[in-house]
Amino acid sequence: MAYLPRKEKYSFSTALLGQTMIYNFVNLYLMIFYTDVLGISAAAAGTLFLVARIWDAVNDPLMGVVVDKTKTKLGKCRPYILYFTLPIALFTVLLFTSPDLSPVMKMVYASVTYILWGMTYTAVDIPLWTLSSRMTADSNERKSLIASGRIFNVIGSALPVFLVIPLKKLFGGGDEATGYFWAVIAFCIVAVPLMLQGFFGTTERVMEMLNKKDKKVSVRVILDSIFKNQPLLLLLLSSLLSVLINLPITAGIFYATYNLGDEGYMGMLAGTVLVASGVGCGIAPALGRRYSGRDLLISTSLLAAILFVIAYFACASGNMVLIVLLTFVIGVLLGIPLVLRTSMMADTIEYAQSRTGVRNEGVIFASLTFVSKLKMGAASFFVGLVLKFSGYIPNVEQTPEALNGIMLTMTLLPALGAALSILPLMFYKLTDQEHQKIIDELS
Repeated sequence: MAYLPRKEKYSFSTALLGQTMIYNFVNLYLMIFYTDVLGISAAAAGTLFLVARIWDAVNDPLMGVVVDKTKTKLGKCRPYILYFTLPIALFTVLLFTSPDLSPVMKMVYASVTYILWGMTYTAVDIPLWTLSSRMTADSNERKSLIASGRIFNVIGSALPVFLVIPLKKLFGGGDEATGYFWAVIAFCIVAVPLMLQGFFGTTERVMEMLNKKDKKVSVRVILDSIFKNQPLLLLLLSSLLSVLINLPITAGIFYATYNLGDEGYMGMLAGTVLVASGVGCGIAPALGRRYSGRDLLISTSLLAAILFVIAYFACASGNMVLIVLLTFVIGVLLGIPLVLRTSMMADTIEYAQSRTGVRNEGVIFASLTFVSKLKMGAASFFVGLVLKFSGYIPNVEQTPEALNGIMLTMTLLPALGAALSILPLMFYKLTDQEHQKIIDELS
């Protein structure tokens, strides 16, 4: 086994920390910023998120192909982390800027800045995740690297949860627009140097380990190899079917503000999920060495579905102790797949290479990031629809129908998503043992 230097693991993980700080700031607060500050309707904002994700169906694979065809002295992945980190910060600030425009022009402004933000984010996100497959080819080392990255993901996700609202109040003095603007600037100042560690502290070495040279292949061949990669397609379908699990990420701020009556509860509930997810990420490599990734994904998803159903009745009863307890256990169950699903997708790179002769890690990780962003966009779209049809009106006391609609996005709908994600996994066959045989053959 070729162990990765600890410094490289931390550099990779630190880059994910910075990236996730920005990503989760946008995921958690952009919807409510659009509806309650910029003045865009929930349905329009949700539609914008979905349209942007449809554009990603073109943008993400294209970026994956670009990465796969990149040949520089700095590597295939690291140059993009160096050159696109600052543009991400710029467009993130523009997202949380509220210009004095007409309602139509506000929608135009939101659409342009959000899509450009998504494109620059993709230009770093895909190379950064692809980098994990080029740092090591060993399956257990990948699990360890990705587990470390996911734990830093959790930390990066937690910082917006705990800090944005206090910073918004500190900088804004009651002015929501000003508060969000300076809070996002503060986050970007911290996140940029962290993200750049993905360039300065890592090494791309896998092709040398496998004694192979990158071959020049056409775009058609690269994309065709994706559709011949059955294990990857099954993992992507499973992830896509779990889209409803993402609803609480967008709906959480609405639940805390209106159902619980205080946006401060957002920190408690989201913080509980994040700590629990970190626990799940931390124990995932050990579980992955004892049990197959497929079996773990199925069992954790099934248990999460059951607990989401129980959570509906806990929320209805208002028992906060039970709500927090269920939130923690569900968070652990959702944290384990974050590591296993990503490492399993990385293993499909060598699976595809052994069958097609094409090593296309860029496109494979582009498919992962596309599905992840599609899920977030679709989740925001679904939350927008639920808010619209349940009668949600910003900045007023909500009707029982609206409160129940918000509660559905936090419980029963995620339960359905967890259950649906199991179906494709029933046909998944690639094991760690088979992957090691493939590595030996390629070497």
